[in-house]
Amino acid sequence: MNSRERVRSVLDHRLPDRVPNGLGGCETAGMHIVVYDKLQKVLGCECHPPRMDTFMVNAVFEEPVIRAMGGDIILLDSPRMCKAQLRGDVDDQWKEQMLWGKRFRVPTDEIFTDNGDGTVSWRGDICPKGGYYFDRNAPTDLTAELVIPDPDRYAPKEQLPEARLRNIEEQAKRLSEESDLCICLGETIHDLQVSPGGMVNTMMLMLEEPQVMQALLEKSLGVALKHLEQLEQAVGKYVDILSIAHDFGDNRGVMIGDDLWRRIYKPYYKKLFQGWHEITNMKINLHSCGSIASIMDDLIECGVDIINPVQTAAADMEASSLKERFGDRVILYGGAYDAQKIPISMTYDQVYDAVYRNVKTLGRGGNYLFAGVHNLPAEMPEHHIKAMIDAYFDARDYL
Repeated sequence: MNSRERVRSVLDHRLPDRVPNGLGGCETAGMHIVVYDKLQKVLGCECHPPRMDTFMVNAVFEEPVIRAMGGDIILLDSPRMCKAQLRGDVDDQWKEQMLWGKRFRVPTDEIFTDNGDGTVSWRGDICPKGGYYFDRNAPTDLTAELVIPDPDRYAPKEQLPEARLRNIEEQAKRLSEESDLCICLGETIHDLQVSPGGMVNTMMLMLEEPQVMQALLEKSLGVALKHLEQLEQAVGKYVDILSIAHDFGDNRGVMIGDDLWRRIYKPYYKKLFQGWHEITNMKINLHSCGSIASIMDDLIECGVDIINPVQTAAADMEASSLKERFGDRVILYGGAYDAQKIPISMTYDQVYDAVYRNVKTLGRGGNYLFAGVHNLPAEMPEHHIKAMIDAYFDARDYL
């Protein structure tokens, strides 16, 4: 099987020749650009300054690296995350930038400011001295009064940018014709992550004024379905996976509780996913962090195809339990290397054993795409990277 055939087998719930490698194949299955720089060396690839798929400072995986690591999925574009386009003749959209003592490439209109004290500013956020991530400078006022938005004034744009649509159409066609990699499109549609007044205000709104929240979700649903129609026209014949995100869980469970989630969100996700499947054959890749095991049956009932990142360190998210409970009904994407469970002090052998065990557990019987848990952190040592890749190659065959 080639890569596209391999992934499509999994998407159709058939057993492929081996576990597909989806590392870097979506925006939340990759790694910090500092780790990607190490990955190029571990794989023996010609090292180029990595490109930053901004917002989460993760790397854009390039085709030579995907091939070298046995990868099967390529991320076509990341419109909601990155200002610059990822594929095609887009060099003029990227510039070199020194960060963390190394040279990277970032979108030309992103501005990073060295503050002279070891900190770096970007979009109003600060990367502290010695850090690798940008802390959001937005303190939450837990004593603030509830702000109730007017749903009639909520008007998300119904038309995706035409220039971006045409670019991803052209590049999807090129990748489909010139490569056998499976194509995934990043977060593009207007989704159901409606957060009026911030997270705390949104949670209060769900309890105090649920009808307002539901009105906002209804409008978002309509726009999401219109966006899906536009994407189907542009790239539906080339793209196999389309990503969407909504972080429902923390390490303990569903943040707003299962019952409230079912009252507020489930009806709209059911409409969205059912409409999605009527409009396009692109599979739904839902990214949701934390412990979401308690609502997995609901998400499957709604029609989700793929769950990412499979955060095995969270409550009730152990690999064996997830596989046993849901592995025949949904595709699990991730879960192989969980930085919360694998400290940097671990040896090569310890990391190898952990990853090997997870790949074998999650890959048993199919319905699994290999990747780490979310984007692998900047502190990940080179010997961990090598152990993870080696374990994947040794565990990927079905026995």
